[in-house]
Amino acid sequence: MFSACRNKGHYTSRPSKSIVNPDSELIEAHAVAYHDNDSATHVYLEIKNENLLYKRPDTSMVFYAHLRVSYQLQYEHNTRKIVDSGSFYILDRAGGEEVQLRTLYAEFDVAARRGDNYFLDLNLIDLNRRTRNGNGINIYKQSRFSNQNFLVRRKDSIAFNNNFKSGELVNIRVADPVSDQVKVDCFLKDFGPALPPFTVKPPDETRYKPDSVFTKQLVYGAFHLQMPERGFYHVRLTDTLMEGLTLQTYDEHFPGVGSATEMINCARYIMSRDEYESCLNAVDKKQAIDKFWLTIGGSNERARELLKRYYGRVKEANKYYSTYTQGWKSDRGMVFIIFGYPTNIYKGRKDEIWVYGNEANPAALRFVFNKTQNPYSDNEYIMERSQFYKDPWFTAVDYWRQGHVYIDNRK
Repeated sequence: MFSACRNKGHYTSRPSKSIVNPDSELIEAHAVAYHDNDSATHVYLEIKNENLLYKRPDTSMVFYAHLRVSYQLQYEHNTRKIVDSGSFYILDRAGGEEVQLRTLYAEFDVAARRGDNYFLDLNLIDLNRRTRNGNGINIYKQSRFSNQNFLVRRKDSIAFNNNFKSGELVNIRVADPVSDQVKVDCFLKDFGPALPPFTVKPPDETRYKPDSVFTKQLVYGAFHLQMPERGFYHVRLTDTLMEGLTLQTYDEHFPGVGSATEMINCARYIMSRDEYESCLNAVDKKQAIDKFWLTIGGSNERARELLKRYYGRVKEANKYYSTYTQGWKSDRGMVFIIFGYPTNIYKGRKDEIWVYGNEANPAALRFVFNKTQNPYSDNEYIMERSQFYKDPWFTAVDYWRQGHVYIDNRK
């Protein structure tokens, strides 16, 4: 329940399907910010056309998608004071009657001045379908050392996420370098999955300790990195401050799951220790994990459905909750995989509250995730754990193990 210290007025509430739902027709869009100078920030926007509706505006044979993009720059999330605002249209012409899947791009400036932090509220409307996607990004401009002072490119295009393949070459520009070189911390540690929500999580004293450190020289304010085989890089502009840019190396199938070993690791939440170790130590790991799903499914058809839904949730968790490690290993990712889509998500500046079921029902399940001060990610939230979750957790896990996709339906 919301306690006295958590006033609902400090949160925005929206159905969870407007945040994560792979079956929805919402517009998929991503934005990154780059601090060009002290008085403006440049915003790059990519929009997937998969869920856009292409229509013929007249009797011609030409099909168009018609988008309206509007934005409001605020001093903080969910306030009325608007610093800057604007809107523009995107008209995309299809090559023929069959629309090819591709990505649309746009960019614009907002009047974000150095010394303040902001929230950029973004709204995209498909004017043909009349669907809307409301989202936004934080603009961190109090510091000259945040990740938004770096512009990251893969080949000749802007990187809209910081997930790369092993050996991939990444080009990085620094907006306001303080010297002619940067420090790069290299982390090779493989972080384990989240513990169950009723288990106290001991602090990991080693997660901020790099395996090695090296420097890169800047050439006209830019440098390049070749991604490691595993782990992540953290780029810093100074020796003393931990703020900076984090770049992760993930499997080439990310955010999906491509190998039998990864399939076994992701299924850890519903496996016993013996099952997990047996699959992991099997000579034929693919055969072992297939046998696990067939055993709990009871038939090939049901096992295929379980595989599709479970690893579909893993993929969504990786897309939305990844930090310096894969999203399925995070607290939010774990809850999302096991319990499915919350009925509502309340988003505050420093936390999120996920509600399963009708809030008027005392049996409704609530998870509180607090945002952490993490130099490697702006997306890490830690769950407030409790013994209260023990019964709901085992109920959900048992439901999966009986061959059913768990969907919480508390009324």
